[in-house]
Amino acid sequence: MEIRTFQSSNEVAKEAALYIADSIRVHIAKKGFFTLAISGGRTPWEMIKELATQDLPWEKVFLFQVDERVAPDGHPDRNLTQLFKSIEGTSLMTRLNIFPMHVIAEDLEEACAEYSDNIKRITETGKFDLIHLGIGTDGHTASLVPGDNVLEVQDKDVALTNDPYQGRQRMTLTYPLINQAEKILWVITGEEKAEMLSRLLNQDPSIPAGKVAQGHAIILTEEAAAVAIN
Repeated sequence: MEIRTFQSSNEVAKEAALYIADSIRVHIAKKGFFTLAISGGRTPWEMIKELATQDLPWEKVFLFQVDERVAPDGHPDRNLTQLFKSIEGTSLMTRLNIFPMHVIAEDLEEACAEYSDNIKRITETGKFDLIHLGIGTDGHTASLVPGDNVLEVQDKDVALTNDPYQGRQRMTLTYPLINQAEKILWVITGEEKAEMLSRLLNQDPSIPAGKVAQGHAIILTEEAAAVAIN
């Protein structure tokens, strides 16, 4: 798995934005549109802010969520709330095609199925051009969290966590969908992530992130997080 290391989290955010922008240009030139799924987090929101400054054909970009907390619309816990804050005042608010996870639905299982159908309809192949992931200090990625039954889901592209995680039930993309993406972009910052980054690179199956396919993945990280890499 390719890994690129930078001096700071701000530099990681900028380089990740440029990487995504280049991918958008390539895919739109090749097939006319681009499909992307993003995760949340402090550095990713900076990445999105930087991405919003790029001159791109945003009408041809289709943005999905990797995961979302079950919480009311506009709640600060929601990744969607933070995404909208990141692009507020930019042309992306009206030009970008955003597909939120419908976590306020009465039937969340049905909402998962509908989200999966939307992914298949928009991507045409059922595969994302690019999925952005992060990693937690417990080794979780997306909302694939340690010990939850969602880790075992193989027959659904989108599923719910069985138990609340950090106080919230989650909706998440599952391994089958994540692992067939054309490209996976890991954005990992913070010295507290050093151990899990090392375990990720070693494909440690005891952490959820360790079960994500690596053959078509790239990591952008900062020096503070890369100190434990052997």
